[in-house]
Amino acid sequence: MKKHIFNIASFMMLLTLGGGLSSCSDSYLEDVNTDDSKAETIDPNAQLTTTLLQTYGDFSLMDTYRSYITGFTQYYAGGWNVSNYAGAVYPKDSEMAYPWNRYYQISIKNLVDAIHRTGDMPNTNAALRIHRAYMMAVLSDIYGDIPCTEAGMSFIDGNATPKYDTQEEVYDFIFSELKACAEQLGTGTDAISGDVTSLGGDPEAWKRYANTLRLRYAMRISDVAPERARTEFESALNADGGIISSADEDAYIKYIDAPFTLYDGAADLDFRANALGEMIYGQDPQSPSFVSSTLFNYMKKMHDPRLYRIARCYIHTTRSQTDTSGNFDVTDEVLAWGERGGGGGEGIVPCNIGDAWWSDWVSAPANSDIPTLDSLATLYPDKGYDKNNYPARMIRPTIAVAFCNADCPGILITSAEVEFLLAEAASKGWNVPGDAESHYEAGIRASMQMLNNYYDIVSKISDEEIEEYIAENPLGDNPRESINTQAWILHLTNPNEGWANLRRSDYPALADRTLLPVRGDFPHEDPNMQTPVRLRYPLLEASYNSVNYEEAVDRLGGTDDWHTRVWWDVNEQHFMDIEKFSESIE
Repeated sequence: MKKHIFNIASFMMLLTLGGGLSSCSDSYLEDVNTDDSKAETIDPNAQLTTTLLQTYGDFSLMDTYRSYITGFTQYYAGGWNVSNYAGAVYPKDSEMAYPWNRYYQISIKNLVDAIHRTGDMPNTNAALRIHRAYMMAVLSDIYGDIPCTEAGMSFIDGNATPKYDTQEEVYDFIFSELKACAEQLGTGTDAISGDVTSLGGDPEAWKRYANTLRLRYAMRISDVAPERARTEFESALNADGGIISSADEDAYIKYIDAPFTLYDGAADLDFRANALGEMIYGQDPQSPSFVSSTLFNYMKKMHDPRLYRIARCYIHTTRSQTDTSGNFDVTDEVLAWGERGGGGGEGIVPCNIGDAWWSDWVSAPANSDIPTLDSLATLYPDKGYDKNNYPARMIRPTIAVAFCNADCPGILITSAEVEFLLAEAASKGWNVPGDAESHYEAGIRASMQMLNNYYDIVSKISDEEIEEYIAENPLGDNPRESINTQAWILHLTNPNEGWANLRRSDYPALADRTLLPVRGDFPHEDPNMQTPVRLRYPLLEASYNSVNYEEAVDRLGGTDDWHTRVWWDVNEQHFMDIEKFSESIE
């Protein structure tokens, strides 16, 4: 029988009935005002699914990635966001606050709630705690000291103002949780049915994953706490269940090919699609994220076969939610034009960090130089393909559309990263099997095979190309630089990890932004033109959690300065003169 929900007017009418109302029981009123279609509890596995998908599926994080993280890593430049904010060093609260606000409001809240309701579900409980540890690492690596041990507890113990744990305490928590969860997995019979990762709900796969994350975070603290790092690394390496050791064991989130809510992501809770590609690309076909000259020139100098699989030239005519057919690939045509002397013999000209795509472009080719452009201009004269800066934009390389598909995997940790971690550990003299050189080479092979396996790149990278590249780029006399330059390229599809490891290792050397021109068409509020090393806390924290916020700021030196390094970042970043570096390229 359908139950009707009383409105206020109906209730007020009942109040006039006097004795009639007194004969109605409280249970009856409660019953008629209950919506049977709504569940009273949430399945913890559904909460796990939501939090896993949010990791890369939250489209509202677009501005943080485009405006800051992918610019700070010098993966991208030229797009409006990345040039205006990461390029101009312009701190804007809304763009900096999204990971904090969204992850705490959705993932952390759901994870903590589900953890407290799964005491009799050991496998599911462990998976929830492992992902909480992962999310806490992401948040702490971005901001520094964060609410951790008391976070998400408001509905459980009424604490709406959680303390800020120091980053060292956060990492203590992460190590403890990952170890305990690995030991707990397999002790129950409950199914991890909410798992939407490549781990497939397998407790043994989750155990490997937890152990492998310990390797990552142990290396993260290796400069600030070397003995603790070594102990944690070697313990994880020898823990029951082992570590991820092949591509078949890679940990990544599975997404589907679903449309995005264009530019209204803040109101969009549909996390089924991998929003990272859309974050990187942006919605505007006239101003996608262009590949930074730092990334482009490093790969070009090393004769990296991935270069033109990652960086492509397009005539970007349209942009829809799922269709990339409006991106006409003219890479080979632009390269051929350069070989004929076009663009001063350069052809493809990437954007420097801090530059907009329209800054200092070379003379655009004539229609006849680019057959696709000529054809489009002829077939559609009213579209202006030979005008409106289409020719100028097309000589700027952008991220290949292969990385913009909604069903691309959301990378958590891969065997390629593991090999680089083992290589660096071996170079430090830690007790690991194999030598640094063999792990370094295996990491390169796995990195390139990952592109072959997970992304629809223009052509597969051959074994011959891989081996030639390895021979040309040996480990060398500075293993830390060689290993982490390769890790930087690998983490292109995991920008949070790319930024964290770049700050930790301080390699590769980035473009020295103090030597680059300051663009007058972008706002500048920060006199320090070097790349920031953390994001500022949300402004609302000063109002709603003021005591704990102020204590955290005091530990930063009294100012919420985004140039103050986080706890594990103890070394200065290496910088290079991008003009001299460009001149050194063959």
